Amino acid sequence: MRTKLRALPYLILLFPFDVLVIFGVLITHLCAFVSLWFKTPGQQDTKTQRCSTSPATILIVNWDGKHLLEECLPSVLEAVRCDGGQHDVVVIDNGSTDGSVDFVQSRFPNVRVLALDRNYGFAGGNNRGVAEAQTDIVVLLNNDMIVDRGFLQPLLNGFSDSSVFSVTSQIFLSSSNRREETGKTRADFNKGFLELRHEEIRPGEELAETIPVFWAGGGSCAFDRRKYLEIGGFDSLYRPFYVEDTDLSYQAWKRGLKCLLAPASHVIHKHRGTSRPKFGDEFVDNTIRKNLYLFMWKNVTDSSMILDHLANLPRIHGRGMFHHEPGFEIRAFLRAFP
Repeated sequence: MRTKLRALPYLILLFPFDVLVIFGVLITHLCAFVSLWFKTPGQQDTKTQRCSTSPATILIVNWDGKHLLEECLPSVLEAVRCDGGQHDVVVIDNGSTDGSVDFVQSRFPNVRVLALDRNYGFAGGNNRGVAEAQTDIVVLLNNDMIVDRGFLQPLLNGFSDSSVFSVTSQIFLSSSNRREETGKTRADFNKGFLELRHEEIRPGEELAETIPVFWAGGGSCAFDRRKYLEIGGFDSLYRPFYVEDTDLSYQAWKRGLKCLLAPASHVIHKHRGTSRPKFGDEFVDNTIRKNLYLFMWKNVTDSSMILDHLANLPRIHGRGMFHHEPGFEIRAFLRAFP
């Protein structure tokens, strides 16, 4: 009870902002409802032409990650060699100042480098790479991802179904026995807010070719390039990082497309290998919280769900303050509010 009372002044502080969010969201939904009356009916084609799965373009966004590329790029090149396909490997460099571009060009001459003039973030860097790729399938990898030599083919096999949007890998962590990430992603809508999680992959599921997932992780995932571009790619709304892949996958599901996990595709993630040294865990966690608010306001169009969210905003703040501290929740919400 004392903890709840301690949060009360902060909830009162946020209340005017909650009211503005409520009005803003309701007005937006009203405008969308009215616009439907003037929209010409049409049938959306989601069963598009089946993708060719060979070759693929493997895109790796990098920002001052020379040390990570040195460790991770050899595994990618080995996987390409073992697969035998004419796959293209491209490092998209977001204006690094640590010599990453020269390092890749000298150490890995078979890897193409797309050197950008500045840091466009996770979304912008990947979107530039996907736009320039020429293959039907693009595989996005974080620069802190070590891949198994057989990781590629299970991803590509998933696109035999023309309604598949993305196929993601099973994830293992390099620094912990506890699997915070698995690739089997799920979500709960709990008292007005979205809660994201990775579930354990059960023994029987290891043998499955694919498993439906809520979102396909953008750091170890293959996409149908044309569908990716049609939806618009990763949204820079979530800058500098996190939840872009959840947003994009949700948009795909709403269009009748599928996001899948291929359990036979294995990668090892050096978790937050880039973001932790640059920003620290507190900023990363706060950004995820901020982006979950943005995800709700952008994507959720079901009337009962959005009304549940708006009615429960004070309770959502209270839960956030209980799990962290009041300043953390206030910062996240006020970063999302503009």
